[in-house]
Amino acid sequence: MAFYLIRKKRVYKKVLVGTSLFFIGIGFSYLLAVANRRYFSILWLDHPIYPFLLMTLISILAYKPLDRVYTKLFKNVLFKSKSYPHIALMNFAKDAVLVLDLKELANMIVNSFGEILRLKTVALLVPNRERGDFEIVSANGWNVTEAKRVRLNKESPLIKLIYENGPHVLVRDRELRALSWQEANQLAHDFNNLRASWIIPLMVKEEFAGALAFASWSPEQRFDEADFQFFLEFGRIAATCVRNALEYSQLKSASEELKDAQSSFLQSTKLQAIEQLATGIAHEIHNPLTIISGKAQVLLLQKEKYDLPSQVEEVLRTIVKQTKRAADITKKLLMFSQGTGAPKEELRLDQVLDDTLALVSYQTSLDGIEIRRVFGKAIPTFYGNVHELREVFLNLILNAVQSVESGGMIRCEINYRISEQVIEVAISDTGKGIPAEAIDKLFDPFFTTRQDGVGLGLFVARQIVRRYGGCIRVESEVGKGSLFLVRLPYDQPRPEKSAEAVSDETKKIFV
Repeated sequence: MAFYLIRKKRVYKKVLVGTSLFFIGIGFSYLLAVANRRYFSILWLDHPIYPFLLMTLISILAYKPLDRVYTKLFKNVLFKSKSYPHIALMNFAKDAVLVLDLKELANMIVNSFGEILRLKTVALLVPNRERGDFEIVSANGWNVTEAKRVRLNKESPLIKLIYENGPHVLVRDRELRALSWQEANQLAHDFNNLRASWIIPLMVKEEFAGALAFASWSPEQRFDEADFQFFLEFGRIAATCVRNALEYSQLKSASEELKDAQSSFLQSTKLQAIEQLATGIAHEIHNPLTIISGKAQVLLLQKEKYDLPSQVEEVLRTIVKQTKRAADITKKLLMFSQGTGAPKEELRLDQVLDDTLALVSYQTSLDGIEIRRVFGKAIPTFYGNVHELREVFLNLILNAVQSVESGGMIRCEINYRISEQVIEVAISDTGKGIPAEAIDKLFDPFFTTRQDGVGLGLFVARQIVRRYGGCIRVESEVGKGSLFLVRLPYDQPRPEKSAEAVSDETKKIFV
């Protein structure tokens, strides 16, 4: 229980003991005085100081027995159901069992624990299984940025102490006094990092599921052994909840990886079919289209010689226009199937993005669309094909332009994430957004929501990005806009591969 409730109970008990002693003394003195007058008539018993002496004697003799009686009364009757903080925390712990999301659970634990016990800081430390260390997932009374920086490895004195002691509440002052000066300094450093005076290990049998570190506002706030027993009981329930949340998070991650693998497999199957289709189109469709378009153009050039009616002229123009559209489709498919042989060079992605924006700037200004550039500093040079990357950016920008109305905005941002060695290009808009059911199909070949669309722009863009080992992520909300995030792993420039090497690599990829 909290210190303020302990004080309140002690005050209640002292008042009751004092009141009881007073009335017992008064009562006993009165009964003895009455008995003396009727039966004994002893003169010194009628002296005024006698009642005070008698009450003092009774208080000395009866204090401890009464204190024990009231202690049992408080424990077994008046406070049998524990204090409010205990009740509130145990009820919370029972409700927390139903929460499987780690972040939500961590926020519930630290906020409830801190508010109910009126603590200055509370932090939940859990193991990061990927890195093999321990991190703060939620903190109350902390700056969020500072909490994210805290990391403890398995060799840290605090983690070692938890593994050695098991389920045992660690009290900063008590633990430091038991160590040598050098060891105490090392352990104090971990306590300081967690801003903690007490730490509750969250143990499930022998497994360490995390730790709850907290500190009080005042040095006068203290917890006794009864509180520590309750903290351990609360910690056992919280540990089970945290472990379940960690297992659920791991299963969810594995499920997503499996889903991605299945999606990649299906996509790979689609790609193989499209490659075969692209090869067939090149031989069976592209050449006839060229002939048809050429003949129609010749007739248009000689329309005066043959005196063609206006209706025939219009038909010929339609033939030229539609054959050109069909030829564009075959070119894009051929670019997809043969793109791995495209020459690469050192280039600046921010310059490629800026040049691409210049291509559409005139049209967007006519349409009343604002283009906002946010280019990060120190973008490193990238090794790639400028035409391929321009094709990616142009497709994404045009996709944004087509969904934004006059007065809207398109934001193009490029940054280099040093810690991840990744260049990020984010293209967002304030357009109409994409329905949830269409997002999964956006990158499918020939999928389009526009009547005049081909449905290959985003498909080709993703395939180009994938060749560089990158990915494209989409976020969208209907009525608010969309975000396309391109992530390209930064690769140091390397010499061109020979034609033979490129050919072999192409075979490995597409066979």
